[in-house]
Amino acid sequence: MATFLSQFRLQSPSGRRARADQTHQRLDIQGLRMVAVVTVVAFHLCGWPRGGFIGVDVFFVISGFLITGNLLRMAETHGNVSFTRFYWNRVRRIIPAATLVLACTYVAATLAFLPFRANEVGVDAFFAFIFMSNWWFAAQETNYFAADDATSPLQHYWSLSIEEQFYFVWPVLIFLIGLVVARKAWTHARRMGLAAAVMGCAVASSLGWALYETATWPTWAYFNTFARVWELGVGALLATAVGFLARIPVAVKPWLSWAGLLLIAAGLLLIAEGSVGFPAPWALLPVTGAALVIAAGVGGEPAQPFLRNRASVYVGNISYSLYLVHWPVIVILGAFVARDGYFYLTATALILGFAVASYHLVENPLRYSDWHSSRSTIHEVRRGRFRPKQSTRYAAVAVLALLTLGLTAFAMRPAGHANEIPPLAAVPPPGTSEVSTLMGLGSLASALQQEIATALSLEQWPDLEPSMESGISEKWPHDINRCGLTAPASDEECTWGSPSASTRIVVVGDSVAMHYATSLRELALNSGGQIQVHVEAMGGCPLTDDTMFTSDKTLIDACPARKQHAVDYINANKPTVVIISNQYVPYHRVDSDRAMMSDEWIDSVRPMVDKFRDSTPKVVWLAAPPSDKEIKECYSKRSSVPADCISRVTSQWLSMADTEQRLAESVGGIWIDSRPWFCNADGLCPSFVGSTPTKHDSVHMTLAYEMKIHPVIGESLRAAGVL
Repeated sequence: MATFLSQFRLQSPSGRRARADQTHQRLDIQGLRMVAVVTVVAFHLCGWPRGGFIGVDVFFVISGFLITGNLLRMAETHGNVSFTRFYWNRVRRIIPAATLVLACTYVAATLAFLPFRANEVGVDAFFAFIFMSNWWFAAQETNYFAADDATSPLQHYWSLSIEEQFYFVWPVLIFLIGLVVARKAWTHARRMGLAAAVMGCAVASSLGWALYETATWPTWAYFNTFARVWELGVGALLATAVGFLARIPVAVKPWLSWAGLLLIAAGLLLIAEGSVGFPAPWALLPVTGAALVIAAGVGGEPAQPFLRNRASVYVGNISYSLYLVHWPVIVILGAFVARDGYFYLTATALILGFAVASYHLVENPLRYSDWHSSRSTIHEVRRGRFRPKQSTRYAAVAVLALLTLGLTAFAMRPAGHANEIPPLAAVPPPGTSEVSTLMGLGSLASALQQEIATALSLEQWPDLEPSMESGISEKWPHDINRCGLTAPASDEECTWGSPSASTRIVVVGDSVAMHYATSLRELALNSGGQIQVHVEAMGGCPLTDDTMFTSDKTLIDACPARKQHAVDYINANKPTVVIISNQYVPYHRVDSDRAMMSDEWIDSVRPMVDKFRDSTPKVVWLAAPPSDKEIKECYSKRSSVPADCISRVTSQWLSMADTEQRLAESVGGIWIDSRPWFCNADGLCPSFVGSTPTKHDSVHMTLAYEMKIHPVIGESLRAAGVL
């Protein structure tokens, strides 16, 4: 991750004491880097993203402190900031290792993944190379229907992009401050005071914006440079106050240091993925903790064994390379190996091996080399006289040992590491009474079950129409999608079928309801004027009395009005059937980090149903499609086979299904089981049926499959007495 300078000279007394203080400060910084990068890597390895949250916050504070100190010293020594020197140092420090990892990750992606996903990694690499990946990933993540997309192996570059954007602006401000100081003939103390005032205003403004945006649009707040500058600014403020911090009593400093580490640890325990209030105000915990550790080291501090031991300092030294390589290894390796002991051993060994190689063979040599030393090295190599440093030789041995260990663990993983084709229950031929009686299915559903059984038995991908790549990337048809926008189309544009139809259906709920709406629309258009369908659903807006959290603030804002419009439409038009469908995910309210319990969900949905229950004789819940495997993740591997993408009916699905059945019974409604449309009797669900891909992510159907199963859905609705 973050970009750091390796030296920081303090404004402290000269001589041996000054050099000792400088060394202590550098060791504390390296130890703090170790805390940050170990937190990030360990939590990401275990699949717990919250560790990444905390580690990045700590890195931001360190980086702001070191860079600002460097700029202020440069301004004092040379009269002002030298942009050429500053940016050349940044290029040498950042670009070589970052570019090498980008290139290697893209090459690995082309070898590991099918072209469509490798191309996506290439696009991610481009935005990372120009230091704009935070905005790119913000745009991707705020797309509600891309929320469970395959994880990019370069997503961690977002933090590096924010830092580099900060470094484009902050040196200019220091330069302008230097001009003011020179014009006014102010002292260095006045320079520091003016820099502190400027950065203090920036921190206050950014923190205020982060608080606002976290409350209104949390995904953007996470990636937004303007909502993150305050974290770098806290480090910058520390750099402007080194004179004051150096006068902190020595007896107090160990307490500050340990208190800072405890605050960082508290952040790990208290901040969870999806926490309301992150990055602000929750990020104040790790940011304050990092600030206390840095402040304790300014001007010297008694022994801090946890931060200053050799192991901590070395891990801190290689932290940048560790951060760069860890995420590509985890993501690409995770596409092929289950998260078991072999995965953890392989990933840890490869991450350490690549990081040590990057640090000793790329990062450090290019960081400290100059034209003369480079020419000398090339000359020595040509004449066979080149002798690498002893530390480089040790590093080479360590790299070979670590890579050998990682590859050995990978090779020794159990032979059954890939998904095996699960055992299948015997399914009689379509149309036989045994299937219909056993599963309670009609003839159309029984025929679909036979196709599902065939799909589950295939060992190679068949020719699909549309192709799986097309299914993954498809967009909804405009005439359905426009009905689920925050500013939807007119009631007439979202209604299909005859106005005089005997069965008039209104569809409400979230994105799952919108996908079912395509199938229901086909039923209406092929009903001979007997069925009419009107769509009142909107993605990210389940039919609940509470407002539910989603990553897109525009959906949160629009949801209450859309639900009220649905209620008003039902009460005004009095349809014969209201169909409700929501995702089976752990929803939580916008003001809560906790997922709703079953009874809370019932208590939130029932008041909405009560608002229109007297206006319709039938309220029907269509169960969401069972969701498990993310199709892009499992299919995009070059080595993938159909068994890799077989999903299972999860305990989460079963729990929500039980909750909805109880809810339906409580209001005299009907619950329709969706499993026969996607899975066999054992709860195994293929990614295609016949020649049709079933879903374009983990839950939403492809348009082709919506069209394929609409007769089966109609049969199920008729069997339940809905139609």
